[in-house]
Amino acid sequence: MNKLKLYEAMNLIDDDLVKEAEMPTDNVSEAKNADNTEPELTVSGVEPYRRPIWHKITAIASAVVIIAGAVAGGTYYMKHRGSSAPDEDIINSEAIAPTTEDGRESASTTVADDKGEKSPSTTTAAYEKAEQLANTSGPPVKGETAKTTAAGKSTSAARTTAKANTASSGRSTTAAKTTTAAKTQQSPATTTAPVPIPPADGRLTLDLVKRYAEYGDNLTLGDFAAYNHEDIGSGVCVWEIPVYTENKDGKLEFEFTLIVNGMTGAKTDKCGCADLFYGKYTNPTKQDYIDIRYENVMDFVLKCRQKAGDPDTLTDVLGDIKDCHVDYIRCVELTNPMYNYYVALGKDEIRELIPMIQKLTFTKNVGDEWRYLNGNFTHIYVTDNKGLIHDYTLAANKYFAVEGTGYAANYNDMLAIDTYTLSLLTKAEPSAPVDVDGVWCWHDATVDDFDTRSFENITIKQYPDYVFSWNGMKRNIEIYNKKTREKFGSVATYGQAYFADLNGDGYPELCTSYDWGLNSRIVGEVAAWDIHNGMIFRMNDPENEMIYWLYEEDGELRVNRQPSISSWSPDSKHGEQGRLEIGNYEVKFIPV
Repeated sequence: MNKLKLYEAMNLIDDDLVKEAEMPTDNVSEAKNADNTEPELTVSGVEPYRRPIWHKITAIASAVVIIAGAVAGGTYYMKHRGSSAPDEDIINSEAIAPTTEDGRESASTTVADDKGEKSPSTTTAAYEKAEQLANTSGPPVKGETAKTTAAGKSTSAARTTAKANTASSGRSTTAAKTTTAAKTQQSPATTTAPVPIPPADGRLTLDLVKRYAEYGDNLTLGDFAAYNHEDIGSGVCVWEIPVYTENKDGKLEFEFTLIVNGMTGAKTDKCGCADLFYGKYTNPTKQDYIDIRYENVMDFVLKCRQKAGDPDTLTDVLGDIKDCHVDYIRCVELTNPMYNYYVALGKDEIRELIPMIQKLTFTKNVGDEWRYLNGNFTHIYVTDNKGLIHDYTLAANKYFAVEGTGYAANYNDMLAIDTYTLSLLTKAEPSAPVDVDGVWCWHDATVDDFDTRSFENITIKQYPDYVFSWNGMKRNIEIYNKKTREKFGSVATYGQAYFADLNGDGYPELCTSYDWGLNSRIVGEVAAWDIHNGMIFRMNDPENEMIYWLYEEDGELRVNRQPSISSWSPDSKHGEQGRLEIGNYEVKFIPV
């Protein structure tokens, strides 16, 4: 009975309404119906069951509501997520090309494929790194613009990190090799040193290579155009340049090869490589080499020169002196037991000796074993520009001691140093003792042409146990006891040294004048050394800023003093004139 009523109710349903309910409402439901549709199973004699139409309408409406809600919620989240996530501008992967110091553009922060699409393998890593850095550094200020440094680079921490992880290098290489990542990790800053001047014969030396290495990425083909070279490139300009070194006879011999290249061959082309090879350039895949722009030249040279079976070369033995410019050496002093005086080198001697020491390579550490060798050792005391004193010892041409620790080095190199230092010790031997009677002018820069930066040793007849050493590099005079080899004292001078008996005891005093600055003030000083009584007397007037100058007149030592602000020269004698007198443990100015 119920079954018949059901059939009657179904027959009353309008066919058009049924068709309308069965029509798809959107593309999503249509695609779903298409995927899930299966052949309808028919059974003979049985009417197929169909869900009521209102069930279908309700399901479709529910799906539409859920999808709309998801879209609205997602939109709201994207618009308001800035309060807890890094600033969109900071981790944005748009291309950034700031200008570097040498005018070139850096690589883009994203890597694009041939279709212009961003590579997910690089941008994903950059985004993750940027978000990590931003989260550890605190939330950024909304809308903050990237600041620019003097070099023109963005200082946004997250953006810089992203760029560092995604930038690609476009450096050119020779056809036979590819530059490794390890050689491109560091880039030296632009050097301020003067550009090396190529020699007339066009030969590139190892010393010049070391100087060019300081320029790093700023090297161009034009830097090497003046040197003898051969273009061995095919399509790309590749220059092969022989590199010469000086042998023990002072002659230049071929030892290395430098390979540089450029894209067009123009002198302005930045070098795609600057590779130094040992010997003749033959097979770069089997030869050791370095790019001089990023690796230490001398370390490579020492490695190449090391013979089979030699012990490993010791590095950093000389410390800062190894790379110290010779003009930054303040002074060098020599001693040897065969000579009873010190030698203070002048600038010319320093410029010759220091490179000889820097040239040394060490292969063995022998500790204090050198102390037990027979012979007289030459001691070398080097004072650098920081005032640090480095103690070196030549031990019988067999070992070179640094601060008391002995090292084995090349015999010929040490023999050259020993020969040169002994010649300086012989050259500096004091002349016959001077018998000072009255006033004796040792040196006065106002009346003679003596090089105040040179050195000289003298003896005085009245002081047979002492040597007076003019140390021009220190700008002072030092007094040594020949018997005890101790320094009696040191007195500053700017170019004046007079001997005169000021106290009448028959022994001349050493008198000097000196000007020194104190808080932008000029203060003059006169010093009188009473060597016989072991005393020193000084006279100065810092409050009135007086300066002094010594001179001889009528067989007497005189002094000219005047305010430092005066336009007169001290040696003009237009100031107040007087003489020096020692008494009551002081030196006095007595007007004349």
